[in-house]
Amino acid sequence: MLLALLAFVAVMLTMTLFRTKEAMLGFPCAIMWAITGAQSYLLSTVPWGDIYFYLFFASFFGMTIFTSLAAFGLREKRDTYCEEEADETEQGVVEGEEGEDTVFGEEESKPSRRTLELRERAKKRRSGQGRKKKIDWGEFR
Repeated sequence: MLLALLAFVAVMLTMTLFRTKEAMLGFPCAIMWAITGAQSYLLSTVPWGDIYFYLFFASFFGMTIFTSLAAFGLREKRDTYCEEEADETEQGVVEGEEGEDTVFGEEESKPSRRTLELRERAKKRRSGQGRKKKIDWGEFR
């Protein structure tokens, strides 16, 4: 009876994990499958001879590992290029205030010489213009 309850909870958690695609449910799923496997191992009497031993292998080694890896597979993957563009548009000039260098009510400071040099080098590297035959010392000037 206890084994059936543990298996029911593990199956429901697994179904919820894949329906909601919530990666945080992977850890509780793995724990419940491990507990179900341990309980079925305690109920088995003959190794390789009864259904409880096969259930132990299936749940303890199969489903525990499967749900643990599924949690990593269901994580939300973000595109860093699109996120950078979204961050730049969100942090732009406040609408209706033309001519002011304000970001959320604060004055924007001018970038330092080092920041400007780094941005220029990155722009050249992206466009392919930065390939020179002479030695480019980079950031070790």
